[in-house]
Amino acid sequence: MITKHTLIEDLKNLGIQEGNVLFITADLMNVGYFNKNRSTTLKDWIDIFSTVVGEEGSFIVASYTKTFFRFRKSKDVIFNRYSKTDNGALSTAMINLDYAVRSPHPTNSCIGIGKNVINYLKDHDIHTSTYDVINNIVKDGGKFLMLGTLDKKNAPQAMHLVQEHLGYTKFSPYKWLFQTYYLDDMGQMRLYTKTDYGGCSAGGYKLFGPLMVNNAIQISKVGNAKSAFMDGAKSYQVIKEQLMKNKRFILCDNSYCTQCYGNFFYNGFRTIPFFIKKCLSLLSRTKL
Repeated sequence: MITKHTLIEDLKNLGIQEGNVLFITADLMNVGYFNKNRSTTLKDWIDIFSTVVGEEGSFIVASYTKTFFRFRKSKDVIFNRYSKTDNGALSTAMINLDYAVRSPHPTNSCIGIGKNVINYLKDHDIHTSTYDVINNIVKDGGKFLMLGTLDKKNAPQAMHLVQEHLGYTKFSPYKWLFQTYYLDDMGQMRLYTKTDYGGCSAGGYKLFGPLMVNNAIQISKVGNAKSAFMDGAKSYQVIKEQLMKNKRFILCDNSYCTQCYGNFFYNGFRTIPFFIKKCLSLLSRTKL
């Protein structure tokens, strides 16, 4: 039977210790734990994470928010502390807690609970990059937890940071195309344009092999879910070495993926025939 106690023990056995700063990706449904109703279950999960990191630790999740196409602006899309996120039930539950700290980045905010968590989040704003929070965690000895997210949709957390540091985001085909509104310190509405898109996550599963070979990842079950625990700095280094040898190693299996095959960083002038092929495909679908 899966209980709060067994989940705490599973997380500890995976390697999490009191005092850790965790950046978490989670698919809670995969774990198989449920208590009475949705709100009680999510409250239990927050208690579970608070227990495993202890009074000296903290945990953080992504709480990314809606944008609009720059040529179809919507003044209904305004980021604030309580803006809805599409990053799952855990981040949604944390947004509703007044004591949780959320970074002010208008499109890619993160939210956390625990001691000193504000130090990782307070400066993540319009002047910093999408992955600045992960960068802070890597530099400060933090850890990564992939809870039920070992699949072909989610990548190890350090992957997009490595892509950013190697220059991928500078060539994103989505650069300058998406925006949102936010309120500045004076309460005035401002327009924010996103310029540093991370890459596709669907090829990130290819990194689990190099991480395992270099003893940079621990894998075991938490409840029913295969999960992973990584040291931030070590996993970052392994991934960086891998992508410096072959930056195309993490391209996904979908040959129509714009983020993988339409990015000049990976493909150079091969992006030209890619977009011709993509446009012809879209035109044929439109005729049908």
